[in-house]
Amino acid sequence: MTKIAIAEPSILLRTGLEQLLHELPDAEIIFSTDNLSSLYARINALHPDILIVNPLLYDYAKRATIRAEFDNLPNLRLIGLVTSYVESQHQRQFAGVIELNDDFQRIKSTLNQVTNSLQSDGDEPDTDPLSDREKEVLVCLSKGLKNNEIADTLNISVHTVITHRKNIVRKTGIKSVAALTVYAILNNLIEEKDII
Repeated sequence: MTKIAIAEPSILLRTGLEQLLHELPDAEIIFSTDNLSSLYARINALHPDILIVNPLLYDYAKRATIRAEFDNLPNLRLIGLVTSYVESQHQRQFAGVIELNDDFQRIKSTLNQVTNSLQSDGDEPDTDPLSDREKEVLVCLSKGLKNNEIADTLNISVHTVITHRKNIVRKTGIKSVAALTVYAILNNLIEEKDII
């Protein structure tokens, strides 16, 4: 059973996330809170495996060092609950990210990935990294190119482009082009200024 704590200031979001997580058989919510003082008091007493935390609980100067706040709990995995724009360098400290518009399957996938990292204790992640060609296709997608335009740009067939797109979705767990574009930006494959 994976013990989960939630730190989210919005009662609406916190309650909704709790309801979704109750549907997972291997997850147990041990507490949820809307403020940092309660979080620090309870987390040290209850030792959850995963903390789902909204970075907006922290003032801007402290957002880059959220992980350091929990150095005394080295086995704690952090998942960022991103409800508005948070800089990519701030998101990198999280083992996973749940975004406001993620569906249940995506949330479940993120939790499974983080839970698997707990169980493997530092082993390689289960998902394969994107190949160089898949990254090129992803960059083209992020720039708004259609399948035939990507095929022309990369000198490959449309069928090959479709195969690469399927592999990208399988490896990232992300289906929408908009979310894949965010993924490309967060992984430094493309800069925001390059997006049309």
